[in-house]
Amino acid sequence: MFKKAKSTDTMSVKEKEALDRRPLKYVVERDSETYAEHRVGGNGAVNIMDGDFVLVCGGKDVMRCDISEVRVGFLMNLSGITVRGKDKTSGREMSVTAYFADKF
Repeated sequence: MFKKAKSTDTMSVKEKEALDRRPLKYVVERDSETYAEHRVGGNGAVNIMDGDFVLVCGGKDVMRCDISEVRVGFLMNLSGITVRGKDKTSGREMSVTAYFADKF
């Protein structure tokens, strides 16, 4: 009779895969204690590789997460995405905002 509401805090895997090769202007990370943002990279792209959702800036991985576990959502103005998940490289939980390049 009562069904659990579908979670809308993230995209489906198919929607995440559609972001593959989307160019990024820059990526910022928010400090959970001070709420200050600091820039972690620029001039990059979203890549889907071997089942991973990867944010790459300047030729280096900024964040690499399993595509089925990472939570991704568009910003309200559609100028970028928020990405939350456990980074495979550092092993820590990260929350970043990636802003799309204007030329896409």
